[in-house]
This record gives sequence, structure tokens and C-alpha cells, in this order.
Amino acid sequence: MRIQRSAAVALCVLLAVGCQSTNERAGSQGARLADIGASEQRFRAMLEQEADADWSSPEVQEVASSLLRQYAEYANGFRGDSLAPVFLMRRADLLQGKGAIDAAVSQWIDVAEGFPRSAYAPQAIFRVGFARETALTDTVGALKAYTELIQVYPESPWAEQAGLAAQWLTFKEGQVAGALEGGKVSSN
Repeated sequence: MRIQRSAAVALCVLLAVGCQSTNERAGSQGARLADIGASEQRFRAMLEQEADADWSSPEVQEVASSLLRQYAEYANGFRGDSLAPVFLMRRADLLQGKGAIDAAVSQWIDVAEGFPRSAYAPQAIFRVGFARETALTDTVGALKAYTELIQVYPESPWAEQAGLAAQWLTFKEGQVAGALEGGKVSSN
């Protein structure tokens, strides 16, 4: 009888702690969302004030760093939440804006691998390819990303864009000039 009573008490304690932690978690989630909203609003105001924000200014650095941290903390703390990939995509955008292209590429890869069923996965893979193509001048890496996108998400509108981008990357110099002059693209 003592064992049953002890087990019942232990179960009640576990349930109480579980409910409390769920409530605390929801409160924490709401607080983090509010903090992110406030930081985004502050950053948006900076951008509206000056179209070419000076990324080296201490104020921009502070807000951008705060947002980068907040996005990562939210995504790590609430991995199953639908906003997690959204915030990681925004984080990648901020990293790209700061000129940290390799870090942005890594973040997009994290989105694609961590949230493969989300609508953001194909876009993340496309952005990896595009960043490798344009900012990193890594044609092979770009083609790999575009090919993966086409194979894994063939029905995505991003796959169509990846196909076009890959086609341009694989043109020979004469084909590019001919396509531009003729106004059409040929895969010959």
C-alpha cells in the first residue's frame, strides 16, 4: 500500500511539474516572440531611416546581433514550432546582409536539413545555390545545390528556377552570346 501511495504522489508531482513547465514554456515562447518583434521593428525603423544601412555602425551591429541571437534561440528552443524555419531563414538573410555569406549558406543548409518538409526547404536550397554562384563564385557548389533541389523537390517552383540557373551555368561562352542575341535559350 505504501508503494502505491508513493507512486501516486510521485505521479502527481511529475504531472504538476510537467504542467508548470508547459505553462512556463508557453510564457517563454510568448516573451521571445515579443522580443523578436521589438527587435525587428527597431531594425526595420533603421532601414526605413537610411536605405543603405551602415552595417559597421555600432547601433546596426547591436540590433543585428541581437536578432541573430534571438532567431537562433527561438529556433533551438521551439524546434517543432512552425516559426522556427521562418526565423532561421530571416537569420540567414541577416547574415547575408552583414556579408557573412558562408554563415548564411550554412544557415540555409540547416533549414533544408532540419525542416525538409517545410515550404522553406526548397527555397533554402535554391538560396544556397544562388549564393554559391553569385557571391562565392563556386559554380560546382551551385550546380550541386541546384541539382539536389531539382531531384528532391521537383514540383517546387524553386526547382524550375534552379533548372534555369543550372542551364545558364553550364552554357559555353558561345552559347551564352548566341542566346542573348537571339533572345532565347537553347540547351544544345
